[in-house]
Amino acid sequence: MNPPTQITLSGIVNPRKQPFAGVGDVATHPGAGRTPYIDATIFDGKAWRALDLKGFGFGAGGRVFTSSSEIGPLMRQIAQKINSCKGLPVYYECPFGQDRRKYLFRGVPISTFPQHPY
Repeated sequence: MNPPTQITLSGIVNPRKQPFAGVGDVATHPGAGRTPYIDATIFDGKAWRALDLKGFGFGAGGRVFTSSSEIGPLMRQIAQKINSCKGLPVYYECPFGQDRRKYLFRGVPISTFPQHPY
């Protein structure tokens, strides 16, 4: 079965995949194979899928840790940012220059900013 093309972020972020997750719940965790960076996955209702953190402001360098004492604070920082985007969509696409599809956050829509009559 194909993943949904769009999911709404629930605002729930956990430090591991939860067995009874809801659609749009996110899990953050240190990367696989002892890599020194934080990864994220999102539950689409059927499976946990990769969630790209670049759209949340955590590109390749922004999610790296150099010691185990940095993991918790970095994961909390990422969780706070994802939580602040509660109710916004992520899209199942290939990031620019990559071959594997994952869920991408495109940012806050301009329509959510207050309009000033000038």
